[in-house]
Amino acid sequence: MINGVLRDSTTLFPIAAGTITNSATGKTVKTDNVGFFKLEAGANDFIYASAKSYRFDTLKYSLMFTDTITIYLPFSGNVLPVVTVKGQYTRYQLDSIERKKAFEENRGTVLKTLSTDHPSGFGLTFNLDNVFKKKYRNQKGEERVFSILEKSAYVDYRFSPNLVAYYTGYKGEKLRTFMNLYSPSFEWLRQHPTNEDVLYYINDKLKIFKAKGSK
Repeated sequence: MINGVLRDSTTLFPIAAGTITNSATGKTVKTDNVGFFKLEAGANDFIYASAKSYRFDTLKYSLMFTDTITIYLPFSGNVLPVVTVKGQYTRYQLDSIERKKAFEENRGTVLKTLSTDHPSGFGLTFNLDNVFKKKYRNQKGEERVFSILEKSAYVDYRFSPNLVAYYTGYKGEKLRTFMNLYSPSFEWLRQHPTNEDVLYYINDKLKIFKAKGSK
C-alpha cells in the first residue's frame, strides 16, 4: 500500500484531484483536497501520476520507500495567464463555461415569472408562489455562491501560485503567507487587466513584505 502526497514542484503546494495509477493492476485513485492518496502497490510496480495543467510523472515502487512518499509534478502551462485574446477563449474562460454549464445542470431550470393578471388564475398562481418561493430563494442563494466562486477562480487565474512563486522565488509556507497577505481583489484585477499590472503589483507588495522582515 502506498501512502503519498502529490505536490506542485515549483510552489510545493498540494495538488488536489490528481490521478494516481498503478500500471500493473490498472487501479486508479484521486488525490484529496490536500493532495493525499492511498493506492495498492507491490514491489517494482510502475506508478503514474498526472493532473490537469501538469506534466505527468512515473516512478517504480520499492519496498524501501518511506511510509509516505511525495510526488512532484512540474506545471505545464504558461506562468503568465493570457488575459486578452482575440478570436479565442482563454483557459479561464473555457473553465468558466464548463463551471456555468455544470451549475445550470445541477440547479435545473430557472423559474419564470408567474402572471396574476387573470382573476381565474389567482389561486393557482398564489399556490405556485408558495410552493416555489423557497426554491427560488435557494436558487438566488446558489447564484450568489456561484458568483463568489467565479470571482475567486478569476483571482486564482490572474494571481496564481506559480506566477507568484516565479517572481518572488518563494515556496511552501512562505509563498502561502505572501499570497494570503497580498492577494488582490477581483475588483482590482478587473480594473487592471494586463499582466504588467499584476507584475508591478507583486513587485510593490514584495518590497513591503521584505521590509517587514519576512524571511
